[in-house]
Amino acid sequence: MLRILFWILTIPLLALAGAFAASNTGPVVLRLWPLPLQWEMPVFIPVLGAFLLGIGITALCFWIAGLPGRLARRRLARHEQALEEETIRLRHELAVKNQPPIHTAVPTPGEDARARRLIAAGEG
Repeated sequence: MLRILFWILTIPLLALAGAFAASNTGPVVLRLWPLPLQWEMPVFIPVLGAFLLGIGITALCFWIAGLPGRLARRRLARHEQALEEETIRLRHELAVKNQPPIHTAVPTPGEDARARRLIAAGEG
């Protein structure tokens, strides 16, 4: 939606800027007062240049104004990642502690012989 709105506004503004540039081609002289510098150029160049400079300064101001929020989001994302890693580590520790012990007892010779007899008799 925002992309469509952007193009709805941008296309007419670009057309207006093009029409302005095409109709204002008369020369204008720009001088830098304390210095003996002067430039002669079509009228549309300083006007559109000032417009673009204003857009750039505005964008820079908005970027600087949003910097604290972006830094806070980045800090919170790092904190969230650390908490996720700690949660995984604690779940692993809990799973290891709650795991039943593994019995590796070797059967005694009497138990082994009894098991063989039960199997041979078809009861096991």
